[in-house]
Amino acid sequence: MTTSVNRRRLLKATGAGALGSTAGCLALLDGGGGDDITVGGKEFTEQLILSYISIHMLEDAGYGVDDSSGLGGNTANHEALVQGETDHYWEYTGTGLNYHLGLEDEKITDPDEQYQRVAGEYEDEHGIVWLDMAPFNNTYVVTANQEWQAETGVETITGLAEHINDGNEVTWGVSNQYLENPTALGDMPEFYGYEDSMDNVTYEEMAIGTINYRAVEEGEVDLGVGFQTDPQLQQFDVGTVEDDETWFVIYYPAPLVREEALDDDVREALNAPTEHLDTETMQQLNAEVAVDEQDPRAVAEDWLKSEGLL
Repeated sequence: MTTSVNRRRLLKATGAGALGSTAGCLALLDGGGGDDITVGGKEFTEQLILSYISIHMLEDAGYGVDDSSGLGGNTANHEALVQGETDHYWEYTGTGLNYHLGLEDEKITDPDEQYQRVAGEYEDEHGIVWLDMAPFNNTYVVTANQEWQAETGVETITGLAEHINDGNEVTWGVSNQYLENPTALGDMPEFYGYEDSMDNVTYEEMAIGTINYRAVEEGEVDLGVGFQTDPQLQQFDVGTVEDDETWFVIYYPAPLVREEALDDDVREALNAPTEHLDTETMQQLNAEVAVDEQDPRAVAEDWLKSEGLL
């Protein structure tokens, strides 16, 4: 991708009568030559939606876009961006800091501080710019059966720890992946101080997703686990248990762009939607794709139009 003039203004100013005389220029603006921007992204619902939000915004700004959404997981997208195989994808601050930069020992619970830390390291090490951070945190969430929660009065994980330490038994639906991850449930008993009472906790192994939320709603287990932007939080009648001491790593998303692919128009196009993406909005968009089985590209486009961004 090469830096150019403001494509949005140029395209909108070009009338039908001028198309013939400006055909060479427009070929560049419509994706010819080296002006295409390659958009990557991870292969789960939320990331597909974010990728298509970027694609629509860039196309509306007059850029040609190569669609590499759903490229793969964390490593595939990071390496593609670093190697210049893609120009942009959305990443989460916690993933960038702890996974890609390998700074697992740095636990930063303030979103702005974490963002500044990871953004500075990325620019210094990789020549990659973190643009504006969206105001939602796709971190882990502990779900609770509503009847159990009403009976026990457990509203926070501190309260849950006290409940367990008082000799009360709980059943918890969770996958081995979460238990083996020291930043998920793995080391949480030590952090919250109920590690000596683990005989009172029974883990029921189950996949994370709809099956987990249904088990919590129906009372097959007292507690479950998911992510804060899961559409199932709207779909099922479950409560949540607040991580009041901020044990879980925070994950705020932002568009990442290679320095060579970044100009003022790209920055403007990719930054424009971020402030509109709060937790409730992301849950709803995820639900439209994962629950209602709508096309993520269409969901992204409809939302951008509803926000007056397209």
